[in-house]
Amino acid sequence: MADKNSMYLVRFRAREDAEIGDDATERLRDALTTMPGIGHVHGTTLDPDHGIVTGEFQVDVTRGIGAASRDGARVAKEALKVAGFPDAQIVELWVGLRDEPS
Repeated sequence: MADKNSMYLVRFRAREDAEIGDDATERLRDALTTMPGIGHVHGTTLDPDHGIVTGEFQVDVTRGIGAASRDGARVAKEALKVAGFPDAQIVELWVGLRDEPS
């Protein structure tokens, strides 16, 4: 029997000590949109006073929440690099099942 893929929602917060810039949300959204394996980008936000950027996206995985966490963290870190935040530190990662399997 073939494994069924499940869609997981991934949210992350990352801190960047360097100057972020007013276009940080657009750059992060654009970066997430280009990442392979992402089903949909739900949004990005910026807290310039604390140097925090956030992102939310869907990822489709076969092997459950552990794989979703691993893949989600990798995608988030790579998107931060592409967006121009190579030294950003992920300070929070949340992963939840989007649709219950049938």
